[in-house]
Amino acid sequence: MRKYRLFSLLQAIVDVAVVYFSYYLWFKIGMALGFQYTERNLISLDAFVPYAIIAYLVLFVFYRLYDANEIDFYETFLGIVFSEIFLMLLGFAIPFFLRAFAVPRTVILFAFVIQTILLVLSHLLIRRVYFNLSPYMKVLLISKNSQPDTDNLSGINNGKIIVEKVLFDESKNFASFKDIAQKSDIILIDDSLDLKEKSELLRLFAYIEKPVYLVPGIYELMLLNSQVHIISDFPIFEVNLVNVSAVDKFLKRFMDIFVSLVALIVFSPVMLVISIAILLEDGRPIFYLQKRLGVNNKTFKTIKFRTMIKDAEKFTGAVLSTENDPRITKVGRFLRKTGLDEVPQFINVLTGDMSVVGPRPERPELMEKIKSEAPNFDLRLKVKPGITGFAQLYGKYDTPFEAKLKMDLLYAKQRHPILTDIYIMFNTVKLFLSPHKRK
Repeated sequence: MRKYRLFSLLQAIVDVAVVYFSYYLWFKIGMALGFQYTERNLISLDAFVPYAIIAYLVLFVFYRLYDANEIDFYETFLGIVFSEIFLMLLGFAIPFFLRAFAVPRTVILFAFVIQTILLVLSHLLIRRVYFNLSPYMKVLLISKNSQPDTDNLSGINNGKIIVEKVLFDESKNFASFKDIAQKSDIILIDDSLDLKEKSELLRLFAYIEKPVYLVPGIYELMLLNSQVHIISDFPIFEVNLVNVSAVDKFLKRFMDIFVSLVALIVFSPVMLVISIAILLEDGRPIFYLQKRLGVNNKTFKTIKFRTMIKDAEKFTGAVLSTENDPRITKVGRFLRKTGLDEVPQFINVLTGDMSVVGPRPERPELMEKIKSEAPNFDLRLKVKPGITGFAQLYGKYDTPFEAKLKMDLLYAKQRHPILTDIYIMFNTVKLFLSPHKRK
């Protein structure tokens, strides 16, 4: 963990240096090539660069560019590209409002090229060094399942791990885990254990100088970020599923309207092309209206591009879609992989039925089927549904409903809903170019 933080800090320092020096590097190169840059342009550049660095550092956090443990470098590459595009657009836009920041556009443009190349190379290099220097990590996994799922552990230490699985037995002496834990680097307790068992293990491991990780159940997520009160000498938790103030609600609604209007304007040419493609392949209708469950069990009709054949549920009734569903059209398969089928839902956001960020709205006919797999799934109905969210961002079509519920509850319990929404929006844009993540 200490080495990880060191490399994260090193990556941040290198990135800031690249962003800072690239502008001045091109300024010098441009002058040598005959560009007519003046002293006034240099003064404007001096004023602009600090703000560019601050903007980049914000994006650095949003896109988790400090994460040397990210296995898929494509994710890091997209984060760098989107950060650089934002900086370039920022450099182009600011002079319209503040003449003091009138940096020549050629400096902004060529600095973008230099920064992108150097940032990608530096991330590749630091990532490679970090991987080579990281020894294999011993993970102690405690579970009641005889065959616990260990696939998700590949995200730990770049996948350089040795997993020792210990089957939890109620008859086993708790102290026996202490000796095993001493030989491990980190300890992971999964959610197959009940509350009493988790509590006993956490109390035991509190005296061991090793990182302990707990896979949360619904109960733990409900307690997340609870308000603490003390009545006389009696501490109590105030448990609310949604921790959103009136001010946060107003700001979230304002952001929903603004983002939706911008998105519909930006995507209007794309929506036209998609409409033509659907017409050519399968005719009308272009859009698909479907009843969904909204906040507090209120139903509404969501608007999406049609991705299935006409009358897809005429003979089957309401059934859950699968990854290789034969009812999905060719255009529909592309729309689902890119998420473009969701774009018309910005209209639902404008009408107030949905938010840009929130749990995915489910169909009333399927809710009971889903609850047989995840009994607490209707807890999501305390939050206004959204086009994107943690479950849409990190989940897939075949992600278990219990896991999706946990991600939605995690979103509902965030302390900073506005910052969380911005984080999710930024990474959703990146998801459009990561179709393999949506399978």
